[in-house]
Amino acid sequence: MIECIQKNAIFRTVYQAWDNLRTEGQIVPTRDSFNPMALGAALPNVVLVERVSRARYEYRVMGTAVSARQQENPVGFNMLEYFVPEVRDFLADWFEAMSSHGCGTLTSMDLVYNNDPRRAAQALGLPLRGKGGEGHYYLFGNHAWGDTPAYDLGGLVSAGANDLGCIGVDIGAGLPDLPNQPAR
Repeated sequence: MIECIQKNAIFRTVYQAWDNLRTEGQIVPTRDSFNPMALGAALPNVVLVERVSRARYEYRVMGTAVSARQQENPVGFNMLEYFVPEVRDFLADWFEAMSSHGCGTLTSMDLVYNNDPRRAAQALGLPLRGKGGEGHYYLFGNHAWGDTPAYDLGGLVSAGANDLGCIGVDIGAGLPDLPNQPAR
């Protein structure tokens, strides 16, 4: 486990709960035995996303802390639409690598809210197969920071407009050959 995951309580808990789902020899676990309650205190900062197509990754579960920051519960909404258009292909490449290559990501980004244009976040993303091994899902632990209280952010306007980077997390299958930042 990389150092920044070990040092962050949310990331550490999400990684351990995800890792406990894997059976012997399995790189990417299935959702079959996933119990969100295993995430304990990290649950409010967790998001589960489903791959619908290369251009659409829908929120399926959103923790209460993430919902409070976004001031909505966008279950069913395409996650990529929060990001500025010029970085969406970059993110889709990383999503696809998580599923096809079997890797995780540590993503850093800026966040622009109506009442605070200077927030930032990191997200640890880990792949999951759907029930019975069908479909692709992604479990994210989110750590966000900024000066404005979460209840007063006024809704998310955009993500990744000025800063976006992904670092691959080796979960047992190596790492894909992808850039760490989008071309702009």
